[in-house]
Amino acid sequence: MLGEREAELRATEQSLFDRLHNALEQFGADVTAADAARLREATEQLAELFLLVVAGEFNAGKSSFINALLGDRVLPEGVTPTTDRINILRFGEQPDSQLLEDFLLLRTHPAPLLGDLNIVDTPGTNAIIRRHEELTKRFVPRSDLVLFITSADRPFTESERTFLEHIREWGKKIILVVNKIDILDEKGRNEVLEFVRSNATTLLGSTPMIFAVSARSALRARENDDPKLWAESGFNAMEEYLLRTLDEGERVRLKLLNPLGVGQKLATTYRTASDERLQTLSDDIKAINNIEGQIQVYKADMQRDFTPRIAQLENLIHEFEQRGHTFFDEQIRLGRARDLLKKDLLEQRFRDQVVGDLDADTDRITQQIIDWLIERNLKLWQDVNAYIDRRQLSRHNSEMVGNVGQNFNYNRQSLIDSVGRSTNQIVQSYNRDAEAKQLAMDLQGTIATTALTGVGAVGFGALFVILAHGALLDFTGISLSVLAVAGGAYLIPAKRAQAKREFHKKVSELRDKIVRSLSKQVYAEIDQSIERVTETVAPYTRFVKYQNEQLQQARNELASVEQALARLRGEIESL
Repeated sequence: MLGEREAELRATEQSLFDRLHNALEQFGADVTAADAARLREATEQLAELFLLVVAGEFNAGKSSFINALLGDRVLPEGVTPTTDRINILRFGEQPDSQLLEDFLLLRTHPAPLLGDLNIVDTPGTNAIIRRHEELTKRFVPRSDLVLFITSADRPFTESERTFLEHIREWGKKIILVVNKIDILDEKGRNEVLEFVRSNATTLLGSTPMIFAVSARSALRARENDDPKLWAESGFNAMEEYLLRTLDEGERVRLKLLNPLGVGQKLATTYRTASDERLQTLSDDIKAINNIEGQIQVYKADMQRDFTPRIAQLENLIHEFEQRGHTFFDEQIRLGRARDLLKKDLLEQRFRDQVVGDLDADTDRITQQIIDWLIERNLKLWQDVNAYIDRRQLSRHNSEMVGNVGQNFNYNRQSLIDSVGRSTNQIVQSYNRDAEAKQLAMDLQGTIATTALTGVGAVGFGALFVILAHGALLDFTGISLSVLAVAGGAYLIPAKRAQAKREFHKKVSELRDKIVRSLSKQVYAEIDQSIERVTETVAPYTRFVKYQNEQLQQARNELASVEQALARLRGEIESL
């Protein structure tokens, strides 16, 4: 029954590790090499023999302890660091050794205990060679059970406390062994054990199993077949635990539990990183929405503010029309019959009394519209540039957990910097006079093309006068025709009304063409400004939206895996 249940739990665990691996792929280069290796090793660990890791400070007696456990001098012993690499001990018919890779040595030995489990001897955590401690810390996540050796002459040192904290982070089961207990009397032994127990409980959050032994005495007792010395060594309880209490069922339970510690730590680390990234991206989304909001406000303000500005131009044309009607009333009457024959005089009066300063006033109002358009366009770029600058200054808000997220931070900040440079360059290079001149030429070209083919680049006011000139020609033609018809005195009121109707029609067409053309060009300029801003921030926008979508998926999957691993831990612990 245990075998069937074990296979079922192992398959579930393997499936969860596969899901964890897929979720971490969303982080790409942001998954550290160490974390990727730990996940791979934890997955492989499910198919390996039970792994017992022996750790502790240099000169705590780790090698002596393992030799006593195996009943033979398999590992070298000494007062200087004798273990300069990870030693993996496995069962073999003959003693042998093989270098698997740098700092990793495989030793085989025909010890019966190695038939049920593998033992790992690690370098001292406080050795002068810091590489030793590094190796040990890297190997701990692969363990199923950690035997931590401390020495009775200097128990639970600060470096041991620090190293145990590292082991605890990976959720490993820890057994404490106080070695060299033979150097103390009974009182001293009790004091040391109580000291170790108290500190370990505080550090680990629960009271671990503690064994007091003398590894050297135990090895001598085995070699000399000395029962008394064996009893004094305290090794019997240690061996009893490993051979009987830690039976097959317990080893299976620990074997399934320990990779969970690695999986849960990684799931929690990267889920936390996801949460922090999503918070950073949430701020970025707010920034993008803010920019988009500013753009919409800009567009609405421009459309609203343009209405009274174009109304000024319409009023100018309306006043022009009113002066025209007054002029017709005064000129087309019997008392002015002689003047109606003087075409040049009529044209001059029309220019003076009706056209007047129409060209200058029209140019003034149109130039005001152009200046307003240029200023507001520049203001939009300045606002966006200032906002991006603030995003650059807030880069410290995007720090991720430990080394997780460096690639994400770099890409995100590079995009913000790039957008900031682009907007700043546009603002710095903005030449208002040149922009206004170009816009005026564009407007004149559009109006001229729409209203009167072939006019070319003339002033707006001059263009208005040219367009109005047609109405003047029509008026003089009507005026002269009045006298060419017999009974003109009776026709003058009708001709005056006709002249006013024709003039109204011409002016209305003029107003409609000018207003329509100017409005079309202004709205096109507004849309082009918005499009340029949108295109400039588009890379940043795409990055944020894509990352947010991917991270939401990864975060939800990591949280799901995290919860599933916790449930699986409960099932395994209940075996």
